[in-house]
Amino acid sequence: DSDDEDTTPPTETEEPGETTEPGETTEPEQPGETTDPTDPTEPETPDFSDVPATHWASEAVDYVVSEGLFNGTSDTTFSPDASMTRAMFFTVLARLDGVDTTGGATWYEQAMAWAVAEGITDGTNPEATITREQLAVMLYRYAGSPATEGSLAGFADASSVSAWAQDAMEWAVAEGILTGKDGSALDPQGTASRAEVAMMLMRFTQSENN
Repeated sequence: DSDDEDTTPPTETEEPGETTEPGETTEPEQPGETTDPTDPTEPETPDFSDVPATHWASEAVDYVVSEGLFNGTSDTTFSPDASMTRAMFFTVLARLDGVDTTGGATWYEQAMAWAVAEGITDGTNPEATITREQLAVMLYRYAGSPATEGSLAGFADASSVSAWAQDAMEWAVAEGILTGKDGSALDPQGTASRAEVAMMLMRFTQSENN
């Protein structure tokens, strides 16, 4: 299986390395994503040529598109292996929360203002690619930073999880949101692909509804 912050909201503390890990440099948006890459303009779930029914994330892609959380990168493609930026992810979370993200000097300005106000992010490096542990932290904060008794002991690279992401990663694993790559690797500093984010969001909403 590939998957691959509260009366006063906590301030996201960017530890050294969170903004300088490989894959964290600012990158241009993916083709077809130069305005708002999460703008749900499709009236129904399209058939993406790069996400066939046999793709491991096919169900999750259908879910996030049908719920208006994601849009394709074109009329016929989803680009499942493309990386996501921090701005893309907090825009998805804003939409999940029912926030109107239209308007602003940038396509993500409204979403970023919401995310900062809610303590989900401090708004740094919005156009940098998001790592798996950063994603877990944002999602954990969005969920209200619940107490968790999860453990990362079963993962070969558990010791590589940043201290500021430990609780969030344990929570994500305990809730079944993050299952690891090849079953035994968390790859916390690895970038999160669109397909991986779609899968984690579907699992998160399912866990919230249970």
